[in-house]
Amino acid sequence: MMQNKPIDFIERNNIKSLLALLRDWIAILLIIAFSIWSDNIVVYLVSIWIIGLFQFALGEAMLHEAVHDNLFTEKSWHEKLEFIYGLPFLRTIHYYRKHHFDHHKYLWSEGDYVPEDYEILGLNKQNKNVFFIMFIKPFFGLSLYYFLVEVLYPFIQDIWTFNSLKTSYKRYLFWIIVILGFSWSGHLDILFLYWFVPLSWCFSSYSIFSEVQQHFNTYSGTRSLVNPFYDFLFHNGGYHYVHHLCPTIPWYKLAEAHQALCADNPDISHGIIDTYRQLLRKPQDGIVTQIIVERG
Repeated sequence: MMQNKPIDFIERNNIKSLLALLRDWIAILLIIAFSIWSDNIVVYLVSIWIIGLFQFALGEAMLHEAVHDNLFTEKSWHEKLEFIYGLPFLRTIHYYRKHHFDHHKYLWSEGDYVPEDYEILGLNKQNKNVFFIMFIKPFFGLSLYYFLVEVLYPFIQDIWTFNSLKTSYKRYLFWIIVILGFSWSGHLDILFLYWFVPLSWCFSSYSIFSEVQQHFNTYSGTRSLVNPFYDFLFHNGGYHYVHHLCPTIPWYKLAEAHQALCADNPDISHGIIDTYRQLLRKPQDGIVTQIIVERG
């Protein structure tokens, strides 16, 4: 029997990707409509955390796929269509690539931003409280700090840098149109309450959790969260080890590739609670931070 290779799973499908993007936007719009209709503070608070989930599916999971040119058959479409999954989140593919490709190339070594982020979060302290770092701090302000530093600051910084401006003008044009449109219609409050509040608070909280669960306290350097609900919601974003193994495998083939190429990886979680238990493992021989060799 012939053994599968990463290249066996490399393909692109425009329809699947467009339908996935449409699903997320429809979900966000329906949740906003329901919350406005209900006019209830409890419903609003629940709604923004659900909106944040779909924002993360779009502005992290699918943007991440676009960064690797994994969504569409035409490579140029990934930047042309970033108004769907990048610009609404104050991000561009160009900026994302600048730091993300180093993460792949220098995983767990100098040049990778993840070890530095873990140091900032306090995960390297001997007496750390993982639950507090993962769930309490983001809820009470760390997520806003993440949003300001990782999202808003690069957005503002580009204004003063001509070279960056040449690659980021779409971002400013997009937001000028959006803000003027909401302003003229008298609904700036909706833009703030249902986009920027979940983006700066909820989306950013999910981003912190995702970054920690993907690599912290692992044997292989990268953890896969194999859970049907999680991977349906986030477009197979939990299959992270196989993504590092071959970043050009598209999102909808990751589950199949995981089973064929690395189902025996020692860092597999089956849910949030399982992940949390692994994050609490005591340092011991075998927990390493090795570089995964990309191939495909």
